[in-house]
Amino acid sequence: MIEIFMPKAGMDMQEGTLIRWLKNIGDKVEKDEPIMEIETDKITMEAEAPGSGIFLSKLVDDGTVVPVLSVIGYIGEEGEKIPEKSEKAEETPKAEKTEGLSKAETAEAPSKAVGTTGDILATPYAKKLAAEKGINLENVSADSNGIIHAREVLATPLAKRAADAAGVDLADVNGSGFNGRIVKDDVEKYVQSVGAGSAVNVSAETTNFRTVEARKPLKGLRKVVGQRMFESYSQVPTVMQSMKVDMTELILFRKKINEGRRDKVSLNDFIIKATAMAVKELPHVRTMIQGDELVTYAEANIGFAVAVDGGLFVPVIKNADILSIREISRQAKSLAAAAREGKIKPDDCKGATFTISNMGMYDVFTFNPIINQPESGILGITGIEDVLKMRDGNVVVRQEAVLCMSYDHRVMDGVGSAQLKKRVKELIEHPIEILI
Repeated sequence: MIEIFMPKAGMDMQEGTLIRWLKNIGDKVEKDEPIMEIETDKITMEAEAPGSGIFLSKLVDDGTVVPVLSVIGYIGEEGEKIPEKSEKAEETPKAEKTEGLSKAETAEAPSKAVGTTGDILATPYAKKLAAEKGINLENVSADSNGIIHAREVLATPLAKRAADAAGVDLADVNGSGFNGRIVKDDVEKYVQSVGAGSAVNVSAETTNFRTVEARKPLKGLRKVVGQRMFESYSQVPTVMQSMKVDMTELILFRKKINEGRRDKVSLNDFIIKATAMAVKELPHVRTMIQGDELVTYAEANIGFAVAVDGGLFVPVIKNADILSIREISRQAKSLAAAAREGKIKPDDCKGATFTISNMGMYDVFTFNPIINQPESGILGITGIEDVLKMRDGNVVVRQEAVLCMSYDHRVMDGVGSAQLKKRVKELIEHPIEILI
């Protein structure tokens, strides 16, 4: 018998969401074959089977949040019986939490139900349902207040979300899961039977002259991005400073380098390299606040923002100051592709000492990038525009962009920020220096 665990995809990972199983019960499974798709707080990825055999059991449904290294399924020989404990296990002690049950739940105050390891807060109706269905309340997730309601006993987390989306009262749904627990399929079948439409559609709702078109939970990558951006913006005394940069020479230089070459380097590759060189030269930019200390790191590891559906990732190119433009280009392309395909590894997004965000492809004129904590700053690059300049008494067309830097005023002052932008500007305007 081979146990399937929720993998720990990175040192900081505490739990993951089982987005969907890629195999059905009874399917043959080969070792290292993708068997499920999971989501961490950073990435979505496929996880491989730990061994070969027949897929015998799914202990959790699609959409369930599971602590890392929890057993969530079994692979074995055909007809082999799974461990008795697993047959009785509810989805997971830390499954996602929801509130209330419109009909079945009563307004009675919660009381303590004695489990095998201590007291459990549960409403009388929840305890009654658990007793009737033979469910151990220790294995049922509580709500955000630590209380188990009937809703938590009756249905899986995924079924509860589907019911919320369709406006279905779970008290009206018959469960087909273990011990009669309601699963997502039960909700969808009920919705179809009453003609209410799909369980994942939102019922029409109009308030204050506005009609709700869609409603979905804030979760996964979008939720993590929102939390971190809010924390950065609310906790760090951020100052923003801008500087114009002439991109004309770099554009011409890049064009010459790419002539006749299949693998082209981008302007962003040069910007990463120039920023890394400047960061390496200026220790205060590599300095971060950790508790009551200012910690300066030796490496110029450059993170670069990559937009994906539902959020963004910040892959990191390690020691970019000593890499060639070609190597930076290769790594940047590979990391960006992995991020967009949901295959990037958590460790690929760690270790940055400074970050850049290039909005040039969207013709953004100016913006205030939010610092990627705990770094001391972030450099934004805008779109390029043609401007008229006087050169040797003649009007010429030059191509300019704006360097927009947000910095932590606890770590550096305005002069420190200006020093970084000025050095990056010098390198961009004299691109041969980037290669020397």
